[in-house]
Amino acid sequence: MTTTLEKLYTELRMTQIELAATLRVSRESKINQFIEAELHDVEESMKKLENGSFGTCEISGELIPEDILSIIPTIKSKKDLKELQTYYRKSLH
Repeated sequence: MTTTLEKLYTELRMTQIELAATLRVSRESKINQFIEAELHDVEESMKKLENGSFGTCEISGELIPEDILSIIPTIKSKKDLKELQTYYRKSLH
């Protein structure tokens, strides 16, 4: 694993710990479903880093730009990237 990927893995691991801790103390059941979904996405990204498939679009198999992965390491596809661009005035890549 490269230094950049190791850094991302560490950030994802810290996020995983935070989300799990939040779920343990949260009494807000309405928000828990969103926290659980984010935790799942973080854990899936960590698995992809471990098995070497991180950064590959789940639909097309194409590579997702590294600059996007450094901002949103849980992104799953280029389709997700296009959907995110509707929220930004500037292009994400």
